[in-house]
Amino acid sequence: MPTILASRQVGNLKGAPKKIRTFVSFNQQRITRCAVKNKANENVAPDQSFGLVARNAELFRALPLYAGGMGVASLLLNRALSGIAPVVDASSSQSRADVLVIVLSAVLLLTGLQWLSLKPRELAAVDLDGTTVNYVDPGLKPNATLLREFEWARNAMFKATRCKSLVLIYKGRTLFHYGYILRGRKPGEAMPGDICNQAMKDGRGNYLANLVLYPGRPEFTSFLPENTQGVVVQPVGDQGVLVAGTDTVRGFSRLDQAWLASLADKLEVSLGDVAMPQTGMGFGGKGSGGGAKAAGGGAGARR
Repeated sequence: MPTILASRQVGNLKGAPKKIRTFVSFNQQRITRCAVKNKANENVAPDQSFGLVARNAELFRALPLYAGGMGVASLLLNRALSGIAPVVDASSSQSRADVLVIVLSAVLLLTGLQWLSLKPRELAAVDLDGTTVNYVDPGLKPNATLLREFEWARNAMFKATRCKSLVLIYKGRTLFHYGYILRGRKPGEAMPGDICNQAMKDGRGNYLANLVLYPGRPEFTSFLPENTQGVVVQPVGDQGVLVAGTDTVRGFSRLDQAWLASLADKLEVSLGDVAMPQTGMGFGGKGSGGGAKAAGGGAGARR
């Protein structure tokens, strides 16, 4: 019986045959199609969970009303069928029980009416004040496999969730920025702040459901639109972080957050064996050549 390896295991196999390597790409496409299909059929609000009560909220709100009505109806039916005179007598145990049922039924009726009057406010999406970009670090463009991985992650989030901005910061560099960016901001200059660094340190994601209420908001509005409504921060190993922004308060459900965590794990595997291109005058390149010449000149002078 053939063994199917997880994506993390396949990514770590140097000499994996072509059949196994192509399985990962096919599996990614299958998962993406399933997620898009499930999201299209999802009719619950983004801030609701996927439990029984959330799916049948209207029914559960009306339960006290139904119970109170049944209590009053059963009281009248009992009086009609038992032949007891419809006179309230304090000395009668039946009359005292009827009074108690009437009080409890009235409480249930009022509770049901109150619950039905409390409707959750529908959270409308806002128009993000920014421009759209499709940025990838120029040093990674020769790596076609990694670019396909980035495109798959972008499509998986944008088509299956309410994500409007997706940024990957790895080893202090912005590897990609898809979707909305702060107006006038140059892509590729996003830097991790305290919240992102803490997520990388702890290895746990952070969900800022209503970004306006958080004091650490400037960390994200420095490269995302000012009116971004919510942000999910998901670590990519201990050296990177994946930031997803949305245009709706509580726009990411728990399923969306789990989906983003899976993408972060897959990107961590893909970036594990990729050498990050160096920038500026440092080790290698012309700077190293100049240093070598200077060292050679010094050696000649000593001779």
